[in-house]
Amino acid sequence: MTHITCRILLILLLLSSFPGLSAAGETSDVFWVYTKDRYNRAILDNPIEVPEGRDPYQFLAEYKNYPDYFVRKEGDVTYLAEKADTGVVPILCLHKISREEDYALTPDRFRKLLGYIDSNGWYLVSDLQYLHGDFSRVPTGYKPIVMGSDDASHGTLIYQTRGDRQYGTVKRLFGKPLIDKDSMVAILERYVKREEGRINFTFYVSFDGIPFRQLDGFDNPGFPYRGVPVIAEKIKYLDENFIIGIHSQSHPYVWDLGIKGFAEDIMKGWEQLDEYAGGEAKSLHTMAYPYGVRSFNLDLRNALSSLNRNGKYLDGAFDFDNKLAPPPGFPGDSFDVSRFNVDNKHWDRLMRTLDGADAVTTRREIIWEVDTKRLPRSRYSLGASPTDEILVLVRGVSGSPE
Repeated sequence: MTHITCRILLILLLLSSFPGLSAAGETSDVFWVYTKDRYNRAILDNPIEVPEGRDPYQFLAEYKNYPDYFVRKEGDVTYLAEKADTGVVPILCLHKISREEDYALTPDRFRKLLGYIDSNGWYLVSDLQYLHGDFSRVPTGYKPIVMGSDDASHGTLIYQTRGDRQYGTVKRLFGKPLIDKDSMVAILERYVKREEGRINFTFYVSFDGIPFRQLDGFDNPGFPYRGVPVIAEKIKYLDENFIIGIHSQSHPYVWDLGIKGFAEDIMKGWEQLDEYAGGEAKSLHTMAYPYGVRSFNLDLRNALSSLNRNGKYLDGAFDFDNKLAPPPGFPGDSFDVSRFNVDNKHWDRLMRTLDGADAVTTRREIIWEVDTKRLPRSRYSLGASPTDEILVLVRGVSGSPE
């Protein structure tokens, strides 16, 4: 064996010892764990080499033993979240803010509920995120929970008025209405953080009564309450800052009208919400059954899932059956999703149920994808919480951290 041949073999042997770099000089994808050394300095360690020809995210999901997964990309950052197949997700249904016993919650209890969620490892996700199984925004170890209210009734979005609350003139400051501090919206805005500009809370609106129970001096037009300026103002505000959902036009029980009649009423409610939103309610993706659905069947599903406006279809529909929902799709139907009633009468039951729930607990990986091995800017610039693991995916390059 010649001296040159020996040198070539030695070089090939050295190359093969580096993760991510093959003996032929070709490179492969490698995940590096972003961690700290014994001096508390940030380093990349514990390389995970992706087999040649494998999609790195699919491989990582298998490596982490995720039964299924959801991928969300934001620029050069990817969030890989487990789709759990066991546990439950509470989907809480409120109605109004008042001191009545049934279908109402006091302002203080609503604040207490939001405080409980924040301090007990729950994380508020939207109705659409639940339906898609997208828990990628939920930090590892947290429990997803969904919230919304039906009817657009008393206390949900109430402006301060001069005189009678329903018929009086709205108080404004520099043209903007003053929101009652004990209304559902005001409490949410104070105690719940926004996610991409919105608060994950859905207001399911029906038109069997004056939506949000105020007219701002406008003459009551009667059912179905079209053309009221203050209602348009409120729906546009919710569509920009929260989430809007359909609760029908006339608030019928599905089996009182039959499938065809009920679907038509849902469509009328959808058209009216779009009209009030200025053409299209952009946050609208779901509906909620008035009184629940009970005897759900495939014909009803097909009728509702085929409804569309301007090419847009509904993603799902929510029941009112006092059950906690399963993980998205395990099992269940997106047009018959369980919700749990929240009111003063059953407050203690709610707290016991949440305390004892075998809740879905999230796992996710945050991956910074780069073309050369280097340290991330910081954990927090990547949207990571202290419980999350951060990985750096080096696509086809190996080397020393910068």
